[in-house]
Amino acid sequence: MEMSPNTACSALLPWSLCLMFVLTSRCQRMVSAPLYGAPEQDNTTLLFDSGSSLRNCSCSATIQNCDVALANSCCRCHTVPRSALPRSGLRQPGGVTVWVRDLWVLEELLNSSMVFHLQLSFCGMKPLQSQQLVLLGLQTLRVHSDVPGAPYPNQEIRVSASAGTAVELDSSPSLHMTFVDVEVLNGLSALKAYSVIGPPLHTFSQFFPHLVFPLTQTSSDASDDPLESRENTSEPLQKTLITFVY
Repeated sequence: MEMSPNTACSALLPWSLCLMFVLTSRCQRMVSAPLYGAPEQDNTTLLFDSGSSLRNCSCSATIQNCDVALANSCCRCHTVPRSALPRSGLRQPGGVTVWVRDLWVLEELLNSSMVFHLQLSFCGMKPLQSQQLVLLGLQTLRVHSDVPGAPYPNQEIRVSASAGTAVELDSSPSLHMTFVDVEVLNGLSALKAYSVIGPPLHTFSQFFPHLVFPLTQTSSDASDDPLESRENTSEPLQKTLITFVY
């Protein structure tokens, strides 16, 4: 009589080893394509809230959305106290996945962050209200919604100047800023985006004093004030490319 792998496992091994076997198999099977335009990575950064703290995980396989138990089993995770989160947001040049259950993750962790490839998964049941999330340098965005009956539970968009409006940038330095309406996490409508050219960075920051901009000095003898340094040189002022995702 031939036994199935699960039957043989149950008969020959302790239940804890069977559970480990099943979880390992699930981890190995859950490999999916990366975000469009995102570079291939050996490991993916996964962030999600755990009460009053944050779980920071490095995963070698894509984990099913909002499956906390699987993430803790398949990934290398550690806990970051909420009080230890960087005030200036993340600086993540690669890809990052964030599971959202409480708004503080968006407000305290992601707002003003520099993230190139972002996947947002809403793990709550109650739809979110309209609120703006500001991201710097965003190139691709994928959103997932666990809201029951959402007509658009999984969507992806490439954030660029051609996402809705013909915008041309000259060769002068520019900063790409994206405003994401968190209502997109409800999955109630198709993702849309459009881009416009904003004012120079030093002017734009006057209207958004609480945003942290990645200003860098252009020479070794630059002054302590990067804005003043740029204004005193012959280099053109840094423009802002603004994209709205809704």
